[in-house]
Amino acid sequence: MSRTAALVLAALMLAGCADYRLIRDGRIETDIAAEIKHELVTLRGFEREVPLVAVAPAVAREMLVRELRREYEPDELQRIARVYAALGLIPAGLDLERTFLDLYAGQLAGFYDPIGARMVLVEGATAPGLMMRAVQGLLRRDLAGELILAHELTHALQDQHFGLDLGRAELGEDDAQLARRAVYEGDAMLAGIGVVKGGLSPRTAVRLARQLEGLGPQLADAHPDVPAIVREPLVFQYVAGTNFVSWAFDQAGWTGVNALLVNPPRSTEQVLHPEKYYVRPEYPLTIRLGALAPYQRSDWHVVDETTLGELVIRILAAQFLPDERASAVAEGWDGDRMSAMIRGDEVALVWMSAWDSEDDAREFFTAYRSILARKHGEGGAQGGGDVVVRSGAQPYYLERRSDKVLALEGPLEDDLTELADRVWRRSTFQATLPWIPLDMAEGARRTRRHAAIAR
Repeated sequence: MSRTAALVLAALMLAGCADYRLIRDGRIETDIAAEIKHELVTLRGFEREVPLVAVAPAVAREMLVRELRREYEPDELQRIARVYAALGLIPAGLDLERTFLDLYAGQLAGFYDPIGARMVLVEGATAPGLMMRAVQGLLRRDLAGELILAHELTHALQDQHFGLDLGRAELGEDDAQLARRAVYEGDAMLAGIGVVKGGLSPRTAVRLARQLEGLGPQLADAHPDVPAIVREPLVFQYVAGTNFVSWAFDQAGWTGVNALLVNPPRSTEQVLHPEKYYVRPEYPLTIRLGALAPYQRSDWHVVDETTLGELVIRILAAQFLPDERASAVAEGWDGDRMSAMIRGDEVALVWMSAWDSEDDAREFFTAYRSILARKHGEGGAQGGGDVVVRSGAQPYYLERRSDKVLALEGPLEDDLTELADRVWRRSTFQATLPWIPLDMAEGARRTRRHAAIAR
């Protein structure tokens, strides 16, 4: 559910002076581009040439539209919008495709096209971008175009050496895919800065991560009508991604960054809390929902099955709770699985979540009970302790058992209690096999240095 179009890797935040030196009269300054390529080859390495093309803004928008429609099936965004609305992430009736286009299309300065294996620069992209303002302490403004090119050519490098895992996510792997994209963007940010500054030190990498922290509020101010569920995953890729990759660079330089591209994080939780990858690894519990097969043979239509992950749960909670509490509620995440179904105008959700401890599960249960009451109204809700049931036009069921919480929303059955019991009995929970891609001997020593970086 947190997918974003592959073509816009790095395109939005880097909107800036792309044509200040790189494009003159609609033509790419090949000498400058060749110099940047040479610097990036020296820094990171390339296997083959990457063609450069310059396109008009209208053409770039058409490419973005094509990419959105390649990644999402016809009417899929409308169905996802209904699920988002049922969760409380967006207003009912919001046009998600138009929202994506409004956010991205006017900001495109340059991007790597993984389908054509080429670098695309957009003519006339001269407005100062959010990323340029964020890194101006590290970078002179006249190097903005060079940073964009170096950043996007790094995506070409990733594609050549490791393959970019872009486009449609595997079923239910949206959270893991978003974590991988944060690695792509963090790598590209560090490499871009390294090219234009003539090298990169661990200290500069950490400083860059800190300077990016203001992007979220800036983007919210610039696009107040764009919901957080559209904005925040994009910000996450830059801010949390750069911070996360800077840990690997600090420990093992570009070899450490390459290790992340081979063995990326498994969840947004690990990116938000790098110590859960590098120092005390925590891997998400794999949850398979049971007892739902009969609905796949009925008039209910399954429109999404996914893992929301810590980031999306934080965004969801923040729609109803203060930001600080929303972050605290999401931090105990250990895995989740949600199935969303539609029947006519009705939407039903089955959502099982696992937490690090019973206290974390209890905290989420209490918070989500409050969220459900605000979404559906408190009238008709019954129960106490670890079970809450509401019948009527907007039924729901919420239950905590030990370190897990089950939420059912929508009229799947007249008696949601019986359905909940079947889901509990037939769902499975499996630990994820861990890996440790870097030498962790120095990890603990460096934890304190990075701990001050806001996530």
